[in-house]
Amino acid sequence: MFTTIWAKPISKKHLAIGAFCFLFQSYVWGQIPTYQFQTLSGVNPATHPYFQKYLFKRKNPTDFMLQVRLKAFDFESKDAFKFQAEVYVVRDSILGPQLLYTYKSQFNTQGFKTKSDHWEDMAKLSSQSLQTQFDQWWKNNWDIDPKLIQEIRVTFLPDYVPHSMDRDTLYFGQKNLDWNDFTAKPYPGSRFAAQIFSNFEYHATPRIEGAILYLPIQVKVYMLRSHSWKKENLPDRALDHESTHFKITQQAAQQFKAQIQQKKLRPLWYESELQWWFLDAYRWMNSKQKMYDEATQHGIYEAEQVKWNDKFK
Repeated sequence: MFTTIWAKPISKKHLAIGAFCFLFQSYVWGQIPTYQFQTLSGVNPATHPYFQKYLFKRKNPTDFMLQVRLKAFDFESKDAFKFQAEVYVVRDSILGPQLLYTYKSQFNTQGFKTKSDHWEDMAKLSSQSLQTQFDQWWKNNWDIDPKLIQEIRVTFLPDYVPHSMDRDTLYFGQKNLDWNDFTAKPYPGSRFAAQIFSNFEYHATPRIEGAILYLPIQVKVYMLRSHSWKKENLPDRALDHESTHFKITQQAAQQFKAQIQQKKLRPLWYESELQWWFLDAYRWMNSKQKMYDEATQHGIYEAEQVKWNDKFK
């Protein structure tokens, strides 16, 4: 935000009443959490005591402790004063301060005879201007800003299984796998009879309301026909082997969802945590697929194949 404000026509009474009304409404209705400016840093440290005097007023109790950094606080010329500040919130010691709000203003100081006599005046005016504008920003954004999320509510949509068939993608649960789903050409010289390309992914569409992040998650488990191949005249148990590969992929997707259900997502880390648990499930899938092929010798050992088929029905 950028504003130009004249230095002389200031109504102290008006600003004081406006601040009081905001605090009173927050306290009575409890709809807007309280905040407090806690620390100050930045340029022109000699003027910081003035900001401490006019901006850093104690409010008890308070929900959020905020930091202010002065980016500009100086006379640009004899007739203009520049003020810029940033407001940060600290929710996590590892992430550190997170930028919430940037405020810029320019004050007309025409008529000031000297600069040295007005540092406190400018700090007071800047403090009041920042407080008024940030109050408005807080009212409009406390419940939708990602850095102020208080809770995450996860819901799982049914796994994606469209009614219509795609030419190349077969989603798990659409139908039973058959050899017509293997349309790629066999790899020349491969010692294997068939190979399925299966995969899983997730989609999440976050929505923030009332400082709560609602996170519906949907998983897609599928195989690609154009990347799956077979050789001619294969027995049914070879198809069973490839079908179990598909089922292992589906089980990995369910483990991904189970991880999210068992562990609470943290507001500032949920994206990283989702990726971590997804990769963890993916590593489990790759490890299990390899173990499966080694145990059954790619479907050659019939007794082992039956055991794995039963394990992933």
